[in-house]
Amino acid sequence: MPITQRNVALLMLSVLTAGTLILALPTFDRPAFFALNMATTVVYCGLLFAYWRGWEPARYIAASLVVVLMLNVLVSDSAPINVGLISILTIVLALVMMSTLWAFFIAIVILFLLIYRSTAIAADLVLTDIGLFVIIAVGIFLIRLMAETARRQAEAQALHAEQARAQSETQALELSQRSEELRTQNEEQARLLALVATLETPAVQMADGVLLAPVVGQLDSRRASQLTSRLLREVSARRARLVIFDIAGVSMVDTGVAQAILHAVQAVRLLGCDVTITGISASVATTMTHLGINLSGVKTARTPQDALAEATKTAPAA
Repeated sequence: MPITQRNVALLMLSVLTAGTLILALPTFDRPAFFALNMATTVVYCGLLFAYWRGWEPARYIAASLVVVLMLNVLVSDSAPINVGLISILTIVLALVMMSTLWAFFIAIVILFLLIYRSTAIAADLVLTDIGLFVIIAVGIFLIRLMAETARRQAEAQALHAEQARAQSETQALELSQRSEELRTQNEEQARLLALVATLETPAVQMADGVLLAPVVGQLDSRRASQLTSRLLREVSARRARLVIFDIAGVSMVDTGVAQAILHAVQAVRLLGCDVTITGISASVATTMTHLGINLSGVKTARTPQDALAEATKTAPAA
């Protein structure tokens, strides 16, 4: 069982209830005292039950009854036990059952009663006894204050740790959601790239055994590799005998573009398929000439229709 103020207060209330019952038993032959002691036992038993059920003022009431009794002893001219011990026990009980502020108030009252007792009631106290009481009381209060400070610091650290844990869980959840969003976006982007790659350079069948591969836009290394791979698959699957490269839509021709086209032509030829390049404009032809690009051995035609017509003429002879 953890040592908390509630558990300690329950223990003290149980001790007080049992103590009043024990004190009542020897007075059985004296009905008045026995009735008073049993009534006190019933009161403490009720306070114990009330505090156990969550009624917080019960511990203050129980402690106040004991404090009043002990204060009466302090102002009595014949104390049954040591007055200094009663004073310390009263403060300890107040600190256990009450708040620090209430315990401090009771300590001040006890100090004034001790001074009053030493001067007006009895001579059983001297200045050193009062000084000793003050030192012990101050020490007890300092210990209580240090304990409360440590408790507050522990609660603050626990709260900070809980907030940090909650923040970490929130960040982990956000990262998981972002990761899932990025994965979805990457999958969608990959799908769109695959769709774009398919639509960029379609292989259209113009006639039996003749495929048209129009190239539009800028032809970089990625598109050139995809173009070559797709054409090789289409040529093999459709058993094409002629592929017409139409580059009328190519915006710019440089050494890289020309080399990509020639590489695709050579790859298709390795499958035993003829290749004809169409759509070479005057500006593209001039650029290729200035770049020293040699298309010797590669058939050319003005339009895909011309290339198809030429292939149709030569087909019977083949």
